[in-house]
Amino acid sequence: MARLEDLIKDIADPSLRNQIAGEVAKLKTRKTFGLVFEQHSPEVVQLPGLAVRPGTRVAKRGDKAAGFFVVRAAANGKKVSIVPERGGAEEIAAKDALVVVKRFGEPMYPALVPVDRVTRAPGKPYHTLINAENFHALQLLLYCYEGKVDVIYIDPPYNTGARDWKYNNDYVDNNDQYRHSKWLSMMKRRLELAKRLLKPSTGTLIVTIDEHEVNHLGNLLEDVFPESARQMVTIIINQKGVAQGRLARVEEYAFFVFMRDAVIQSHHDDLLSPDRSNSKRFQTPRWEWLLRGGNNSRREDRPGLFYPILINPKTRRITGVGEVLPLDKKPDLRAASDGTVAWPIRGDGSFGNYQVKPASLKELLKQGFVRLGGFDKKRLTWTVQYLNRGTRSRIDNGEIRIVRRDPVTGAVEIEYSSEEAKRRNIKTVWHRGTHDSGIYGSSILRSMVGGNVNFAFPKSLYAVRDALGSVVRHNPDALILDFFAGSGTTCHATALLNADDQGSRKCILVTNNEVEDKLSKQLVKAGICPGDREFEQHGIAESVTWPRCKAAITGRRTDGTELQGEYLTGQPFSAGFDENIAYFRLEFLDPAEIKRGETYQAVLPILWMMAGASGDLEVSKGSGKFHFPKGCPFCVLLQEDHFKEFAAKLAERPEITHVFLVTDSVEAFYEMAGHFGNRKRCVQLYKSYLDNFRINLESSHAD
Repeated sequence: MARLEDLIKDIADPSLRNQIAGEVAKLKTRKTFGLVFEQHSPEVVQLPGLAVRPGTRVAKRGDKAAGFFVVRAAANGKKVSIVPERGGAEEIAAKDALVVVKRFGEPMYPALVPVDRVTRAPGKPYHTLINAENFHALQLLLYCYEGKVDVIYIDPPYNTGARDWKYNNDYVDNNDQYRHSKWLSMMKRRLELAKRLLKPSTGTLIVTIDEHEVNHLGNLLEDVFPESARQMVTIIINQKGVAQGRLARVEEYAFFVFMRDAVIQSHHDDLLSPDRSNSKRFQTPRWEWLLRGGNNSRREDRPGLFYPILINPKTRRITGVGEVLPLDKKPDLRAASDGTVAWPIRGDGSFGNYQVKPASLKELLKQGFVRLGGFDKKRLTWTVQYLNRGTRSRIDNGEIRIVRRDPVTGAVEIEYSSEEAKRRNIKTVWHRGTHDSGIYGSSILRSMVGGNVNFAFPKSLYAVRDALGSVVRHNPDALILDFFAGSGTTCHATALLNADDQGSRKCILVTNNEVEDKLSKQLVKAGICPGDREFEQHGIAESVTWPRCKAAITGRRTDGTELQGEYLTGQPFSAGFDENIAYFRLEFLDPAEIKRGETYQAVLPILWMMAGASGDLEVSKGSGKFHFPKGCPFCVLLQEDHFKEFAAKLAERPEITHVFLVTDSVEAFYEMAGHFGNRKRCVQLYKSYLDNFRINLESSHAD
């Protein structure tokens, strides 16, 4: 509907325009059940690096209200003539006052430009940070990682109405009647690409959100992932609560979307039960109450489970199990007062029932799987505990072992046979002080970047670690992607997981370089616009994400000062991590100006990522017969006439896993690839860069 309204504005005849607008208004009053949202005009992106030339769509730098223009002709070396895209008078404008604009769906040709890197662990793969609009980065990543990502963790804009995100370069706020549908349109495009990146059988998507879009997001995930299992976790992120005029909000939510065979790993911390780390109570297997609680816990609910248990109060030994007392008879509680008989009496003094039948309890008693707790003078009965079926099966399979048997009572003493046996299923409500977004989010970010960091509501480092760990703790080589990377917490959490078990998990971060609204307006007013170095240095990627990632790994801020503080493990921040990370900026090439050297430099980082982001990437223009980057597990045949020489050199490099063969002939590619059998992963590259890499295209089922 929103797209239709955009088109109505282009109707020149006022009468016809008003008539059609009236009919559309009637259509908008109809209600539809389910997830239905407006299909908006495709998003647009400004490309300051592309040349302003005849035929291109442009916008005026710093003037969003002016709309889009088409360059008609060059006026002289520094100026061009432009006309409004929707019709209007021609005007002359300076090239440096214009910026090229592309709508989603129009082909673009990417180049990954290296910006910086940190190497502290030679031999380990590199994490990567890409400064880019995430839709374009996701399309580029499909070349490298389609169907290969283990977990995608994203913290998208929450669409609170507080101008926390943009659609088509305009902030969306409460005054926008299409606020929710724009958010859904934006998210759907990206989730469809994310689905293609996940491993089709074992991949997991985690999306955090708050109450503003939680219901819409749930429906959208069901729409995009109809075949997947979905669960929602409630995470307490601020125990004090944020007052909102009514109830104080303490939580946010995380949707887990599991592909067919994906599972959550059990852990010693289920993230809800009282913290077991410093309590002996939670370090030993649990005994259950024999007295039933909850549903069906009254005597009349289960009359066959109401019977006495005979006790020697001096030795605290259970001496026998009585028979079931018929429902129409009352128990003799006189013997209960001296502690020689235990009846199933509930906390309010009413009669209840036990968990097992008398015959079963007798058998458990012989095995030592029943014991006494304390005597309750108010209820005139004992607390009786037993080992339930689940615990008994863990004894049978060796996870829990019997240490000894009490010589007087006959009850067994049990313990976990290993640390692994202490694991429990993670719950759907997480209540941990370490998930506090102020103490372990904002404070840690300030420690990494400095006190003046401008970033609102960073995630708790430990909340992200626990979310990722629940999925990849068992997989030390997992590939993790976050395409709403924000302050870079996901990479930091990945490094923390690796430090815990010496893993080699690899994280890919994608974030744009958005500048805070107030500062952006000040810069534009001063004539400093997006694309200018003076503007870009204030963006999220440049001023927050990269400095935080670099500091976390090196142990020092960008100004060289040593980090203060320590992680909950006791490791000082200043120790950093044995990790590597590379920082790239996604730029776009003008197809009219592409030359061979430029294209190879543009594609080289993409090939490096496809080969596992391992080794120090070296710059090359690809002017030789072939290219064997030093220390990297890939090579490129640039001239197929030299294949024999290339193959001989490759035989000397058994560590190479990826072979890229440049040829326009499919037959020639398969013939060359066949030479290596299954020993190498071979990929065909066309001689034309334009045939290899083309992104920004909408999928067939997109808006």
